[in-house]
Amino acid sequence: ELVLGGQEFEIATGILQEIKQKSQALMDIGLHYLSLDRTIPTLSGGEAQRVRLASYLNNELSGLIYVLDEPSIGLHPKDNQNLLKTLVDLKQKGNTVVVVEHDAETMMHSDWLIDIGPGAGTHGGQVIACGTPDQVMDTPDSLTGQYLSGKSHISVSVTNPTNPTK
Repeated sequence: ELVLGGQEFEIATGILQEIKQKSQALMDIGLHYLSLDRTIPTLSGGEAQRVRLASYLNNELSGLIYVLDEPSIGLHPKDNQNLLKTLVDLKQKGNTVVVVEHDAETMMHSDWLIDIGPGAGTHGGQVIACGTPDQVMDTPDSLTGQYLSGKSHISVSVTNPTNPTK
């Protein structure tokens, strides 16, 4: 156990407070499971984005544009609320947050959606719908809106790998 006294404690106080804030920021965006010996190349794309995002959380900068590409990838669903809170906090500080995302919960918390399609790659590129989540859900040509509204859904069937008939 490390015990600091007098001048050592005064010197360490600011540093310890900063370590605590940075650690809390990492935990707030769902990275509580990372260890300090993990290097950036071993992180998933979503994890690396969230590490960079955490580094911005404790500053009071405003007027910035944050562009994130699927930050929920690799994130456990129970930690998604913390990520959403982080994105809202950045917005409330006067920043713009642009997120490319396929997660329905994240899309439903958006101020504005842009649905680009109708397909991927060379089959896409057209704005199919834009507006609030409710407006996109009310756009008949929006496949995203159909899934968000529950009009369409993905059927999932589970088979027993040892006995495919079950």
